[in-house]
This record gives sequence, C-alpha cells and structure tokens, in this order.
Amino acid sequence: MEIDIGTIKEYDEVVEKVRLISIKANKLLVCNYNGYYMLPGGKIDGDEDLETALRREIFEETGYNLSTYNQFLTTNNYSDNYVSRNSSIPKKRKIKTTYYITDEDIDLNNKRKLSEEESNGRFTIKYMDIEDLVKVLETSPINDKQKTFAAEVLTVLNYYLKNYSIIDLHTHTTASDGQYSPNEVIEQAIKNQVNTIAITDHDTVLGLDGINYSDTRIKIIPGIEMTVKREKGRMHIVGLGIDYKNKDLIEFLENMKEYNRHNLNNIINYLKDNNIYLKEDDIKAIFEKETNIGRPDVAQLLIKEGYVKSVQEAFDKYLIEAFLKTRHLNFGYTYKDVLDIIKAANGISILAHPNSLELNHEEFEELIKDMIQNNLDGLEIYHSNMSQEEREYYMYIASKYQLYISGGSDYHGEKVKPDIKLGTGKNNIYITDLPILKKLNNRTY
Repeated sequence: MEIDIGTIKEYDEVVEKVRLISIKANKLLVCNYNGYYMLPGGKIDGDEDLETALRREIFEETGYNLSTYNQFLTTNNYSDNYVSRNSSIPKKRKIKTTYYITDEDIDLNNKRKLSEEESNGRFTIKYMDIEDLVKVLETSPINDKQKTFAAEVLTVLNYYLKNYSIIDLHTHTTASDGQYSPNEVIEQAIKNQVNTIAITDHDTVLGLDGINYSDTRIKIIPGIEMTVKREKGRMHIVGLGIDYKNKDLIEFLENMKEYNRHNLNNIINYLKDNNIYLKEDDIKAIFEKETNIGRPDVAQLLIKEGYVKSVQEAFDKYLIEAFLKTRHLNFGYTYKDVLDIIKAANGISILAHPNSLELNHEEFEELIKDMIQNNLDGLEIYHSNMSQEEREYYMYIASKYQLYISGGSDYHGEKVKPDIKLGTGKNNIYITDLPILKKLNNRTY
C-alpha cells in the first residue's frame, strides 16, 4: 500500500527512508529530533537494502537488535519548501518512506550509536501515549518542515489504527444497561475497525448466549462487569475470558440479580419519599425483565415522566443522591467473593475504572495488595473517564505489582452515554496492543 502526502508531484530530489512502527500498551515509539516528531529510522545509506537500513537505524537509535518485522506501508511525502540540515536553500522534495511494523518489545538501552549532533541532547526517543502524541502533532508544528513530518506521522498512525488493530475490552449491551443488542454492538465494532471486543454486561451473562456472529475480522471475548458492595466510592470488577456457562457462576449471578432488585427498590422508595413519583405499572415492568436491571432503567422512567431530559441529567439530579442515601441498606458481595467466582469461571479479573473508588494513593495501594492476595489479576488503565495523570499512576501500580493492563471504552450507546464511542471511548482512546491479549487469545470460546 502506498499513500501520497502533499499536493505537488514535481520535485527536485528524492530521498528514500525506512521507519518502524512499534506499539505497546497504547504507546508508540517516537523520536524527537530538533523539535520534529518522527518514527524511528532514517535514510538508506549507499547500497543498503531496505531491511539492512532498518536494522542499522533501529540499532543506532535504540541500541536494540531488531529481528522480527513486516513491511506495512509506503508513503510519498511531497514538500515544496523543504530545508535540509546541509543547505539553507528550500527544495521541492519527495521523501519515500517504507514503514515496517514489529511486535517485539524494544528495549531502549545505552548501546545506541548516535551522531555527534544527536548525542548533544537534540535527539530523544521514547514510547509516547498515542492520544497525547496526536494532540501534539495536531497543534505544535510551527513551520513547513515540522508540518511535513507531523503530517506523515499522523497519516501513518491513522492508517494503522484503521487497518491494523483496535481493542475494546469494556462494552455493554441490552442485557444490562446498553442501548444495542450484543450482535448490534459487534456489527458496530467491525464498522469501527475494532478487532477485539469484550462484552462485559453488568452482573449478567445473558447477552453472551445471544451472540450469533462469526466473522474473522473480529475476536469476541466473553466477559462480565460485576458490582461489589462498598461503603465508599464504586467498585466494579471485570471478568475477561470467563466460562459464562459455569454452574457456580450462574448460581452466583442469580443471587446477585435478587440483590440488585432489592437495591433498586431502595432507590425507587427514596425517590417516592422525596416526591418523585413513577407509575406502578412502569416499575412493575422493570422488575419483570429477565435482563439485569439498575439505575439506568429508573433514569428512563424519569425521562418518560418529564423530570429530566437525558440519562446523564437523571443521574446528576436524582440517582447519584438516591444511591448515596440508600447504599447502607443494600445487599451485595465483597470483592473477595467476586474475585473467587471469576477465578472459578476461569476468568481474568480486572479492577475496572479504579478512580471511581475515591481513595487516596495510600488507601488504594493497601487495597490493591489485599485484592492481589485474593486473586486480582489486573487493572483497567485505559478508560473513557481516566485522566492522563491517573493513568500514569495506575500504570505505575500495575508495573510495581506485575498486574495485567486492560482497558476499554465502557460503551453503552449514544442514547445512554452520548460522548463515549465504541472502540475509541471519549477523547480518542486508542488501545492497539495489550499483553493480556496473548493469554485471552490462547483460549477457545
């Protein structure tokens, strides 16, 4: 595949280069040379072939001996005002770059062989969060040369994201509080270039039985998001790769279903005590549903009765307060109970959106140590409601305690959470590689 960048097709000279795409845990290996962002690699020297040039450039810039890679894309980047390091005279230049892709874990070490100019601190290389890199490339270029490099990196990155791999390990369907059926969510995922998706409905696996989809373009991971009884904050634990027909799990979820109905009734009674009246027939219809029920169902009734105009407004105006005022009356399971049942169902347990726990760092780390002792496997670090600062902290905790990293959009559909898109969440969360997938992909579902 070849892609042209730029409008002119006449040029004074052609320069040929090779570069490498290396992505791990949603971070892209990127260089910054004199303020110009680019992917690692560079010019072909003399009579070198492409692969020899690639291996040499990667070793010089990273100190790593690259061995596994595949040719991915060629770009022809045309510039009518290119000023090289060796000349101040602008030229019309065509830069032909062949991009390779690798799944090797490139170690950045001190064996690099940088030029004198690079060694003087004008060259840096690191793994950079894709979302942050996109923002920088879209806003920081100040001259034509910087714009030329930025346009190329953005073009290659967008092509990769659309044609290679997007991962979403946190989605919801009509089996709990989502807008679309499982099959509809999967169809949308394929349209959005999502290659791996986990269906993780709240406290139920009913949606997994309804999946009737076979397509080699997508990997479907059976999952669940389970509610934990807490006195402070909210705790949800995602189980990935579960045996959703496990008898112990099914029995556990039947009990949880009754707990949730009890808890929801507490909220409805609280609203009634505060002069928020819902029709008895509508309430009865909720409790007769076979699928999991919860506050989003009450939100729909609040919309129907004209108290609010959206699900978010229902939560902001009524349902958060109702939950906080009634939670002491709630039934539920401890995190030890939930972690035990996920393990019994052969699942991988992930603490979802840990920032919702409302704990300081010391409290959180003490909690994590105890959860690890009780079979916790990982943390959800990439999430639509996670700030970069929070992400970096949880990444540190995951590394410190050797936990799996997971992530997903927490997609519910545009009528439920209009700002969250399937696959990319909010603010363009691109998850393209997670080590946990190697374990999940080795299973048969």
